[in-house]
Amino acid sequence: MKVIFLTLFLLGCMASPTVQTAGQQANDSIVVPVTDTLRLVFAGDVMGHGMQITGAWRDGGDTCYNYYPAFQWVKDYISAADIAVANLEVTLAGDPYTGYPRFSSHRSLADALQNTGFDVLLTANNHILDRSKQGMERTLDILDSIGMMHTGSFRNPSERETHYPLMVEKNNFRLAILNYTYSTNGIALEPPNTVNFIDTLRMAADLAQAQQLKPDYIIVCIHWGEEYKNKENATQRRIAAFLARNGCNLVVGSHPHVVQPFAKLPVGNGDTAFVAYSLGNFISNQRDRYRDGGITLEMTLTKTDSTVTVQSIGYEPFWVYRYPENRVSVFRLIRINHYLEYPELYPAISEKDRKLMMQFRDDTRKIIED
Repeated sequence: MKVIFLTLFLLGCMASPTVQTAGQQANDSIVVPVTDTLRLVFAGDVMGHGMQITGAWRDGGDTCYNYYPAFQWVKDYISAADIAVANLEVTLAGDPYTGYPRFSSHRSLADALQNTGFDVLLTANNHILDRSKQGMERTLDILDSIGMMHTGSFRNPSERETHYPLMVEKNNFRLAILNYTYSTNGIALEPPNTVNFIDTLRMAADLAQAQQLKPDYIIVCIHWGEEYKNKENATQRRIAAFLARNGCNLVVGSHPHVVQPFAKLPVGNGDTAFVAYSLGNFISNQRDRYRDGGITLEMTLTKTDSTVTVQSIGYEPFWVYRYPENRVSVFRLIRINHYLEYPELYPAISEKDRKLMMQFRDDTRKIIED
């Protein structure tokens, strides 16, 4: 597999993918090679704080939990991706529904994420065991029941052996997706449950197995780093370099709850791997500076014969808009650039909120561009 980087860092905006169509015969003896295109979108942490839970109840008319409105302004964008991936940093463990520090959200959150257009949810993170064995297994059961692909935690080793790495096929591309976490907050696994922890021996073996499956692209989504730090640390850089050396093409980070920089990693023979150290929060009730939003990482791949080209890489900044609805806070995700271009499609927001949103956008630009 040969991966080529063609265009990098289309910053702060959605790159318009260049789709090359081919396959027509120029004459009886010449056939133009077919070029396939795949657009990937990765989102950060999907959180479920207490105010989000009460907000979803209010959006359900105080009769049920309804998370659909929280994503209504970003659905068109997410669903336009060929494959969309997010980090599910809650359990779906059932009643009582609780936020930090032991998260359990109503299953309608998974329904809303699927409706928004997400194809894969990541479950190897420090909150997957918040409700121990029962909570983790119920989360996986619910995702399976709605047909949502997921990876990172497993009911037993046999399930992991059968379904890991997660292989995703779309548009004549074959992707391998791997997922790891640094911790489960000290909550011990109960056999036979399995969670993928960051372990270089294990990860090297998994990457070797992934390569044997002959994917077009290998992606590692990893829960790591220091919370609320806008810069990756030495451990993240070391692990990213290790993953690249062992065959990973793309590293996507989560956990810090703030955006961290992008980087290119040389891996020899002229090849390059790409790392996004942290995408920040996709949706949460964290309101401090840098934490009240996040980005999606966008990547467009093309494939001609067996050569995969990274056609473009970019990002989109998102801001979490929280406002009162009959004395209860509700949440709406705003795609900032879209809002600025088409403000008439959104309700009026206060000048204070607009300043906070623009501060997040400007901070994000500085973090990534510097």
